[in-house]
Amino acid sequence: MASAAPQIIESRSVTASGSTVYESSKAVDEYLQFHFAGEDEYAPLVKSFVCKESMQFPALCANECVTEASNNGRALDIGCAVGGSSFELARKFTEVVGIDFSNAFVKAASDMQTNGSMTYESTIEGLTKEQRVAKVDPSIDRSRCKFLVGDACDLPSLKLGQFDAVLAANLLCRVPNPAKFLRDVRDVVKEGGVFVIISPYSWLKEYTDQSQWIGGYDGEGGPVWSADRLRAILGGPEGGFDLVGEKEMPFLIREHRRKYQIGVSHRMVWKRRAAGA
Repeated sequence: MASAAPQIIESRSVTASGSTVYESSKAVDEYLQFHFAGEDEYAPLVKSFVCKESMQFPALCANECVTEASNNGRALDIGCAVGGSSFELARKFTEVVGIDFSNAFVKAASDMQTNGSMTYESTIEGLTKEQRVAKVDPSIDRSRCKFLVGDACDLPSLKLGQFDAVLAANLLCRVPNPAKFLRDVRDVVKEGGVFVIISPYSWLKEYTDQSQWIGGYDGEGGPVWSADRLRAILGGPEGGFDLVGEKEMPFLIREHRRKYQIGVSHRMVWKRRAAGA
């Protein structure tokens, strides 16, 4: 008996739950808009009500690496989606590798790298949509970037080498084993290099089994907070990092021209210790 053809997912939004949403054409459209649209295009009706930084999230995430890294050699963008932060990293770093578990996202990022632009649909109201064009800033050297399908929870198998800066933006609470990811990330950061982790800690069972959450639940001594566990895992004796700084970073996710979700991610910058330190 012939096997059933794989289901083609076309219409699920990233505002829904479950990892399959990131393979949908609608998710690609929404992320192209999130990563590349200017504020007049992205939020024409609400831009006066929200802070400017919330509409520049992918670029500002990359800028955290640009600002904190001592060297401008290699950068790694884990959970790169359609590549907005990766291209921004290429303003400073001579080699940028973006990885994502979504084949659809990596294909879109690779198409942006090759062509510099890509058409997408923006939802205006109900079923009404507009064709728009996502563009990489022409001043960016796109040849510095490459994109690969890869699992953040299996970094050693990718054999990527080490990097001067590693970015993981809004990724932690979307992987199945965040503690393993945090243990493995040390091996891809050069000594003296930086790991910039940014997360809203939006834990959901659809992405991460509750037994694997590193925070957001009640423990024997009271609430367990994700930020505290990050400090313990990365900053502990086996973590290999020293905490450089923390701050809050807002972001705005569009559903249509009159409806948005606003979030605030917690940013930590960690510096990789020298061996034996």
